[in-house]
Amino acid sequence: MLYLTAVALTATALALLVYLSRLLWGAGAGPLRRAAEQGRMRRYAERLSQGDRLLGAGQLSPALAMFENALYPLPAGSAAHAGAVQRHHTGLLSRFIAAADQVQGERVRLISLAKVDRLFHQRRVLQDRYLAVVQGGDRNRRREIEREFVDNTAALREALHSLAAEVAMAPRVRLH
Repeated sequence: MLYLTAVALTATALALLVYLSRLLWGAGAGPLRRAAEQGRMRRYAERLSQGDRLLGAGQLSPALAMFENALYPLPAGSAAHAGAVQRHHTGLLSRFIAAADQVQGERVRLISLAKVDRLFHQRRVLQDRYLAVVQGGDRNRRREIEREFVDNTAALREALHSLAAEVAMAPRVRLH
């Protein structure tokens, strides 16, 4: 009898421990996820700043490489973070335009720029769909959108690489 009571108390204690752990994880997961996203965003924003410094110092190729690596690759978990990522990507695109302007003068003609812009637009649409699914809770649809996000990220990396190469190979303009 004593043995059964000990087993019952142990099972109850374990169940209570699991329940309390889930409560703590549920309360702490959101802030932890937000803190991780913000830290990751700071690292990608720092890459943009480093690229700005390199571009200002006349080091075009390292600046373009830094800009290429500033693409934020993950879907955002909240609307506020999605807005920050979108602003970051707009800034990234403007840096490529500024680098091209520095090389080509006022005649910036970049064929890859249109492709990058189109892929960023697709990414915004995917992000909106992702946020809607995260709130709705359909796991299969969420995984499908995450796969599309991975595909978009790969295409964007390739397009940014092409854009960087196009900027780097542009004929230099000499000012008189």
